[in-house]
Amino acid sequence: MGTETESRDSSLILIKQGAEAEARCTTKARRLGVSTPVLYAVDPVLHTLTFEFIDGPSVKDVFLEFGSCGINEERLGKIASQIGDVIAKLHDGGLVHGDLTTSNMLLKNDTDQLVLIDFGLSFTSTLPEDKAVDLYVLERALVSMHSSCGNVMDQILAAYRKSSKQWSSTMNKLADVRQRGRKRTMVG
Repeated sequence: MGTETESRDSSLILIKQGAEAEARCTTKARRLGVSTPVLYAVDPVLHTLTFEFIDGPSVKDVFLEFGSCGINEERLGKIASQIGDVIAKLHDGGLVHGDLTTSNMLLKNDTDQLVLIDFGLSFTSTLPEDKAVDLYVLERALVSMHSSCGNVMDQILAAYRKSSKQWSSTMNKLADVRQRGRKRTMVG
């Protein structure tokens, strides 16, 4: 019986620490100039966070419409540029998102402004390797979900290079991370 109670207690500690870490990272991102939902409340008892509601679709939904009625090359390019700029702000500020997917990016309906969400896996780091892995996660998500969007990752990386002061070391590491990813895919 003691093990069950200890396990439950450790789970609650992890949930509490996770919620607090997400709140800290979301707040840090906002201080870095990244648009995130406003954090209204942190409930330490229920281990919940209450955020502003963002009225608008995910980038995933918008990109899935590429080539049909919803999105054209020009809009795709503007969104890609925003994504690169936002990631550069995070990385230059020492914050790694940890789950960069198009599902964790929203576009405000009235302005098409990019809003980054879900900082639950975020952490602080200045290591180019961590930043490169962040970009690689996004690249893999784009390849698997949005292959119809063509060179959107190239557009994101171009904006990242333009906005980031530390882009060179991160891009060098990204090449290494890609190599490791290819080897892992080939080996199984």
